[in-house]
Amino acid sequence: MTAPLVMVLIPAVAAFVGLLVGGMSRAAAGAIAVAGPLGALVVAGLLATEQPWTDPIVDTGFHGVLQPFPAATVVDGLAVSVALMVSFVATLVQIYSIGYMKAEPRYSSYAAFVSLFTAAMLAVVVAGDLLLLVVGWEVMGLCSYLLIGQNWERQEARRAAVKAFLVTKVGDIGFIVGIVVLIGATGTTLVPNAVQAASSDPTVATVASGLILLGVLGKSAQFPLHAWLPDAMAGPSPVSALIHAATMVAAGVYVVARFYPMFLAAPGVLTAMAVIACITMLGAAVISLVQSDLKRVLAWSTVSQLAYMVAALAVGSRDAAVFHLLSHAFFKALLFLAAGAIIHAVGSSALRDIGGLRRSMPVTFMTMTIGLLALVGVFPLAGFFSKESVLVAAEHAAAGDEVVAPWVGWLVLVVAVVTIAVTAAYAVRLWMLTWAGPRRGNGPIHEAPPVMYLPLVLLAVPTLLFGFTALDVSALPTWIQANATEPLGTPAALTPALVTIALSVVALLIGVGIGWRSRLPSAIGDGTSILARGLGVDAAYDWLVVRPFLVLVGWTTEFDQHVIQRTVSGVGSGTAATGGRLQRTQRGDVQRYVSTALTALIVAVVITLVTVAT
Repeated sequence: MTAPLVMVLIPAVAAFVGLLVGGMSRAAAGAIAVAGPLGALVVAGLLATEQPWTDPIVDTGFHGVLQPFPAATVVDGLAVSVALMVSFVATLVQIYSIGYMKAEPRYSSYAAFVSLFTAAMLAVVVAGDLLLLVVGWEVMGLCSYLLIGQNWERQEARRAAVKAFLVTKVGDIGFIVGIVVLIGATGTTLVPNAVQAASSDPTVATVASGLILLGVLGKSAQFPLHAWLPDAMAGPSPVSALIHAATMVAAGVYVVARFYPMFLAAPGVLTAMAVIACITMLGAAVISLVQSDLKRVLAWSTVSQLAYMVAALAVGSRDAAVFHLLSHAFFKALLFLAAGAIIHAVGSSALRDIGGLRRSMPVTFMTMTIGLLALVGVFPLAGFFSKESVLVAAEHAAAGDEVVAPWVGWLVLVVAVVTIAVTAAYAVRLWMLTWAGPRRGNGPIHEAPPVMYLPLVLLAVPTLLFGFTALDVSALPTWIQANATEPLGTPAALTPALVTIALSVVALLIGVGIGWRSRLPSAIGDGTSILARGLGVDAAYDWLVVRPFLVLVGWTTEFDQHVIQRTVSGVGSGTAATGGRLQRTQRGDVQRYVSTALTALIVAVVITLVTVAT
């Protein structure tokens, strides 16, 4: 069987080689950049053809002298499905970047970091050892910092990179402590064994899953650790597509799916996840309604859509969560790359500078329209099926069929339906402001070059067709249900239900009406309202965290200057003074020193002899 770690090593090696030789030749840098994730995609495809889905494979890693290295892997339907998606999207992002980053002087380092980012995400996907999982998890955080701050000469990019790093690290503290608790309580670092052992102890399951959830909230941008993601738009558009679709934000949801039996043993944690998901889902969607920047609309949309996945996990359906994760990856990568094509043509991401582009950019127009329809959940696109699977899961929970209380299911169902209406509203508003009406900017507009619009076309294919795989129990449901951390159950098709279809259609029509009324340029806004600024969450961070920290820094500085520094200076002055007094006894008179020493010796001998004689 193909070694799963080969899938991780190929883009990692591509990153290393790209850093070494990329600066010598831009063409070589581009070829190496594409070869990394493309090679990983080939390996993932081989794993898919070799994998016996009814018998997941757990490899304990190296043997002999290399055995201490945490190289254990888990290969099952869940891992391979996500690995295929990650490699596919990353390959298209690298191809797209060749055109988008054509004038970027630091392209080789950018491409290398994208390859490393891909390798880190794939390490998380196939990790069968908790230590390997942590390594992949943390390398992703480093790569996101480097890529968001790619244009470091801009203050906006520097601040966004630092913010993303710090906010996600707050969650990572809980994540790492949770991993330590899991290892300490179960006595193993193997993921399947640790999850199985923790699932049988409700206390361990609750503590470990609650701590790991903190890391998930940071990586997957859920309230209250969500504020970094919209600011991450300061990075290049291909980076946004990668972070918002295939890596980083998907990692949190994936880890919960991998550890799901442990989370099911902690219903209190699932309830907290449901409440957090509902706050994030609806709040982020409402904030998207008033954004004045194209990429920030999509960024807040990502926050909202991730909450659908967390909500599905909270009401007991890992299959629905993973289905929406895969579906969302395709249409959100499509939307961000389409946004990048618009920015590449117009030179701005501000909605006031965009408009009436449909005739000038026909390929981008068609593909972005498909992406927005999938985001809204229009039949028969992938987003329709994946969102309906979440609604059906919430309906079952509301009927008392899942591990959480019925009220949790009702909460998720109601909020998810309302969010569909809000999503339709901001999607229609975005479409109208981007493609309809008169041209609001200046200068000629052109379609993106083939190297940029080809990935759009390729992403439009799964956006259109991927949803149908949920209707066949021998296709996607079997793949994503096969899991090495729990017994394989009976797969069921992720088919929509009549009640949820009716609810979502009504909500969608209401949202379309709201969005249509806000299509005028005057509805763009200047982005200064409290709603446009994320309901003041950043201001709350400033008052509750940043300012107290600065006050503490001031106190520490004063204590250092007036206490520590004076104490150290006093000790130094005292030592110098003492040394000065002792120096007076040292005149450099060798004869005096010798005579004094001999005299002292003679006196000592005499005293000794007298003492002995008496």
